Amino acid sequence: MLHLRTSAFAVLILLATTAFSMQSDSGVAPLLPEGTFIASARGSLERSAPDRPWTFRIDAVEEGGPQQQLTVLPTTLLEEMEQNQSERDEEIHFSISGPVLLYRGRNFLLPQHVEMESDHADRGDTATPPAPTDSDPEPAPVDPDALIEDDFDPVDQGDSIASIVAQLQQDVGPLKRSVARTGPLVEVPEGVREGELLISRRGRVLRDRSGAWVVVPDADATGLQDPSMILLPSNKLVGIENWARRGGIGKPILISGEVFSYRGRHFLLPTAWRVPRERPNLK
Repeated sequence: MLHLRTSAFAVLILLATTAFSMQSDSGVAPLLPEGTFIASARGSLERSAPDRPWTFRIDAVEEGGPQQQLTVLPTTLLEEMEQNQSERDEEIHFSISGPVLLYRGRNFLLPQHVEMESDHADRGDTATPPAPTDSDPEPAPVDPDALIEDDFDPVDQGDSIASIVAQLQQDVGPLKRSVARTGPLVEVPEGVREGELLISRRGRVLRDRSGAWVVVPDADATGLQDPSMILLPSNKLVGIENWARRGGIGKPILISGEVFSYRGRHFLLPTAWRVPRERPNLK
């Protein structure tokens, strides 16, 4: 079942990058060039169906203005955002920072820092107390040297502190905090980890059963082989695809990039690649 989900996501990346409908002038922002960095953009995470990719819709600057819509690349951060989205009934607004990638007429967003905003319930016990009247009795004088007995417990003050914090949140509005996982993430195969940088790793480019482009690293001197990685869409991927279609499928390639993980699969965002020169065996 997990393989089907990850394969379906690979197909969605392929479909989203190859079957892109023309943008209309009504409410759709123009494409952003690759390398654009979005800083603390506020918006919502959306998808049209459970088997469709997530998109991040940035709030319009002006009411009725164009909205930028970016497909979110699969990373551990996206998996954590999914957890928070699925466990809350209220609408969640995210604030995302990260670079924009461009692939065959479509923009993609690589989330690097994510904060989330959620609404807080209003407290019902914050009504203004009634003003004193003439019929109220005069308070007795207080002896400043007298000890006053109260029920203050310096240990058990959780409810009071929580009430103060809740009131502060209500006064200042939605609370921003870094998105965090609410449960365990799907385990990924060992060998590489998210955030790892691969430098001129030798491997071969293939297409899996879902149609996605993958790089399969060659085994090292000890015979160990890292798991295959789905190539993420970018301008670099366009060049790799063109080379592969011209006869490069299954042939050696030296590829560099950053590793990401999502729902039990590894992904690679290529940053550089080249074809190695094969030297003939000397006898």
